[in-house]
Amino acid sequence: MTDRIEAYAAFARLMELGSFSAAGRQLGISQSTVSKHVAGLENSLGVQLFTRTTRRISPTPEASRIYEHVQHMLDSVETAHALVKGQQPEAAGLLRLALPESLGRTLLFPLVRSFMAAHPLISLDAVLSDNVKDIVAEGLELAITTAAPTEGSLITRTLRVFEWAVVASPAYLAAHGAPESAIDLEAHEIVRSTRNASGRLEFDSENGRQVVQLSGRLCTNSDEAAYQAAVAGDGIAIVPSWLIDDDVRDKKIRRLLPDYYLPPITVTVIYPQTRFLSRRARSFIDHIATAVASQPRDRAPVRRSFPSVARGTETNGGQADR
Repeated sequence: MTDRIEAYAAFARLMELGSFSAAGRQLGISQSTVSKHVAGLENSLGVQLFTRTTRRISPTPEASRIYEHVQHMLDSVETAHALVKGQQPEAAGLLRLALPESLGRTLLFPLVRSFMAAHPLISLDAVLSDNVKDIVAEGLELAITTAAPTEGSLITRTLRVFEWAVVASPAYLAAHGAPESAIDLEAHEIVRSTRNASGRLEFDSENGRQVVQLSGRLCTNSDEAAYQAAVAGDGIAIVPSWLIDDDVRDKKIRRLLPDYYLPPITVTVIYPQTRFLSRRARSFIDHIATAVASQPRDRAPVRRSFPSVARGTETNGGQADR
């Protein structure tokens, strides 16, 4: 039985790392022993688990079908061994996940590094993407996202809610003045986002709901690029608040219209409902959730239904494009 468990462990690491030598290093055995374990498992099951060429190793459909069950079994075995010894089981293996691009680069990657330092047996394959549509089809265990994928049955856990921030540089404001209400943005040069192709935004405030039509010469699909343009004085940008904290403190950028609110950005971690969640994935979720919760929070705006105002206002309950 022990030999069979070692064979399944070799199979799982080979699935995750795609290399006999890498699997051997992580398991503390030789490359030839990994190959022997996998060959023995193939003989026992009566199927080919990997196709081998001089350049790569690829799992067969049979390997993909049993991998999740094998990982579940190995986690259970490791848990049993640890509990007998009065220890906590240690997470290991390769975790494939997706992170949103701007939030990933700005906030999450430092947390990824601290997670890896705390879990030396885990390897990460982190994809930076705002367009994850199907976690299972894309070979991911989980994703952190600001917009849930459209395919698959998912479990969702909210990590944090961020605000949109209206910002401009001191130089721009000295030359063009500062807007005093959301409607005033219509008279300014706005660095726009392609996610808001129409340029229409709906703000709430205690002074009423204002729908504004933004315009500007520069449009980009990158929040970071829009923000850097604002820092350089090219116009006013509306960006996620996670981008701005250091520069606001250093007075490189000013936050405008603090009493006007756009729908907030909800950051969630998602994973397939029908899949076994590995110990490494659970460990990552707990680490990120704890780290994000301990960071300074946005100011907490008052969220309620505000009366409409006449100019630039819709009364049919239309939602903001963001």
